[in-house]
Amino acid sequence: MPVAAAARRAAPFGLFALFCAAPLFATPIATPAPTKAGPPPDAEVRCADDSVLRVKLLDESLELVTKYGILRVPAADVRRIDFATRTPPEVAGRVAALIAELGHADYATRERASAQLRDYRERAYHPLIVASKAADPEASRRADEAVRFIQHKLPAGVPEPREFDVVYTDDAKLTGRLTAAALRVQTGPFGEQSLRLADVRCLKVGHSSAADDVVAAPAAPANMMGFQHQFGKELVGTITAPQPTAQGTGVWGTDVYTLDSNVAAAAVHAGVVQPGQTAVVKVRVVASPPQFVSSTRHGVSSTGYGNYPAGGYEFVRR
Repeated sequence: MPVAAAARRAAPFGLFALFCAAPLFATPIATPAPTKAGPPPDAEVRCADDSVLRVKLLDESLELVTKYGILRVPAADVRRIDFATRTPPEVAGRVAALIAELGHADYATRERASAQLRDYRERAYHPLIVASKAADPEASRRADEAVRFIQHKLPAGVPEPREFDVVYTDDAKLTGRLTAAALRVQTGPFGEQSLRLADVRCLKVGHSSAADDVVAAPAAPANMMGFQHQFGKELVGTITAPQPTAQGTGVWGTDVYTLDSNVAAAAVHAGVVQPGQTAVVKVRVVASPPQFVSSTRHGVSSTGYGNYPAGGYEFVRR
């Protein structure tokens, strides 16, 4: 056999041998050593009844279903959770039954269902929003009226009912639905407990700073026209205050401002933020004064206006 042909026949076997031997000389991939879990993080929980608990979070991780898939977030990385408004199972069935009666042929039945749904307040909020888009015009109208009633009757300081959980870490804001029905927590006086998500609004790990609040709070609306007649309603949001300008500021009133006043400019006028500052403000809807008074404060001039029945707003010092 010619030497060249022999070499060609031997070449595949040589390559195969080299391929098999290669792993013996390759640099091994390092496997990180498992880290020892630290102590459970301390957290402050605000409950649905506005009470506050100090707890230790015992769950090692939280499973969050998002539009992009399921995420498993280590509990040690969690800095804050704003919980979705959940309806307890024992209430959900009753709410669904009452919503089905909004289009009932009997008028008295429809009236009774509407009244009872309003009594459930935020527990019925999201099912009613879905029902307000129903094909039945009577059921849709009644559901929409109930939604507006609930919005007007929410206690001061209670946020709008939320559809999704929002989990904050040091470098991410994750929106979805937590799969667990409860959290495992350690309490001082009662030991280990199961805390139902339907009973809580918010969880903060450690002590939050002003910077944490800016990250967590949603952007404030440009004005408060979406909250007409919602007296006592409070809203927390982030603003970036404008620099003073000789142009019209879009602010009417002093201390109490018209609902269509620019929130960021009014915050500078009220002295709750500095021009150019990004900060979290709390705004409360109040009844209109007899007269919105004009003034110039902190480089911002406001305009006077008469009584406005839909209300005005003021800033709550935090």
